[in-house]
Amino acid sequence: MDGKTTPHLDCHIHYSLPVTPRELVEILDLTETDMANLVIVPHRQRISSVPDALMAKHMYPERFYVFTSLDVTQYFRHHDSVGKNFVAHVKRMLACGCDGVKMIEGKPEMRRTVPIPDFDDPSWEPFWAYAEKTGLPILWHVNDPEEFWDADRIPAWAKARGWFYGPETINNELQYSQVFRVLDRHPDLKIVFAHFFFLSAQLQRLSLLFDRYPNICVDLTPGIEMYVNLSADREETLAFFERYQDRILYGTDIGARCVLGVQDGHISPEESLNRSRLVRSFLTEKEDVTIRADGNFLIGTDDFVLRGLGLAAPVLTKLFSGNFRRVAGLTPRRVSPRRVIRECRRIKMTIRIMSFIDRKIVPDYSYANTVIAYFHSSASRSTDIDKKERT
Repeated sequence: MDGKTTPHLDCHIHYSLPVTPRELVEILDLTETDMANLVIVPHRQRISSVPDALMAKHMYPERFYVFTSLDVTQYFRHHDSVGKNFVAHVKRMLACGCDGVKMIEGKPEMRRTVPIPDFDDPSWEPFWAYAEKTGLPILWHVNDPEEFWDADRIPAWAKARGWFYGPETINNELQYSQVFRVLDRHPDLKIVFAHFFFLSAQLQRLSLLFDRYPNICVDLTPGIEMYVNLSADREETLAFFERYQDRILYGTDIGARCVLGVQDGHISPEESLNRSRLVRSFLTEKEDVTIRADGNFLIGTDDFVLRGLGLAAPVLTKLFSGNFRRVAGLTPRRVSPRRVIRECRRIKMTIRIMSFIDRKIVPDYSYANTVIAYFHSSASRSTDIDKKERT
C-alpha cells in the first residue's frame, strides 16, 4: 500500500443484500478505502439490487456512489424498444439517487443467456443519444479475456464457471466492432470500460482508441491476466500510464463473487485485501513483487512477477480518486427515500410479472421489503427528531 497519502476511491465494488451495509463499510475500512462506487448487476430472481445499494448509500452518504443496472426485463418484454425504455428507467434511478449506470451486458455469458440486441442496433439508439447528450457516466463490461475463446488457454477456474466461449457465443472482436460503431455515432459518450477493456495485451490499440474517443476511460479491476500482460514490458506500460494518466481509474471488483453466489452472503475479507493490495502494489511499488497463486478466482494456479510502476504522487491522485470524480461528479447524489420505496414496489410488481413469463423465477420480495422497511423506519426516526427539536 502507499501509506494512505492519497485518498482511495474504488470505482468498482459489487453489492447487494444479504451483505449488510455495516459489513460493507467494514470491508472498506479493512482495505483502507475511503469511498466506493457500488456497481449493480441484474439478478434473475430479484430483478434489481439497486435499492439495496441506495439503502447503504443513505446510511453512509459520505462513503458511496451507486451505478444502477439497466432493467434486464426489457430484453424479454420490449426487445425492439429497449433504448427508449432504458432512458425512462435511468431517469427514475437518477432521481432515486444513483450516480451513473453499470452495464454488464457486454459480458459474453450474459449475451449467451439473455436476448440482448446488438449494441449498434437501432433499438439501442435512444439510450446512446440520451447518454451522450446528458453526459451520463457508464461503467461497461465488454468481452472477457481473449483466452476464454481458446480451449487450450482458458484457465481452469474460468472453464469451471462455464466461461469458455465456443462458436455459439458472440465473438469478442465482433462485439468490439459493435461498440466502436456506437462510439463513432456518439463520440462524446462518457464510458469507463471495466477490466482495461480486456486490451492489456494491446496497448497500442487502446492508445488509438483513447486518442480517437476523448471521453472513454478504463478501470484497473482484475482479471489477473491484465497484470500479467502489463508486467511483460514495464517500460512500455509505464509510458502508457503516464501518457494516459487521466483515463485510468482504480477499481478492484470486491464483492463480485458474493453477488455471483459463489460465497454465502458475505464478502471475503481475505480476497478483498488481496485485490486491493494487488492493484495498489502495481501502481505504487518500484520493485518487482512475486504474486503467489491462490488456486482460484483471483490469481489462479501460477505464481507470477508483478512489475510495479512506482507512479509519482500526482499521477496516483488521479488514478485513485480524481479521474472517477471527474467522470461521476465531485460528490454523490442525494438519495430520495420516497422514490426508492416507489421503485421497490415497482420491482415487486415486475418480479410477479416475470414469474409468469419465466417459470424458473421463484418470486422473492424479501429484499425489496427490507429496503422499504428501512426507509419507513428512517422516515419515522427523522420525524421523531424533528418533533424533539421543535419542543
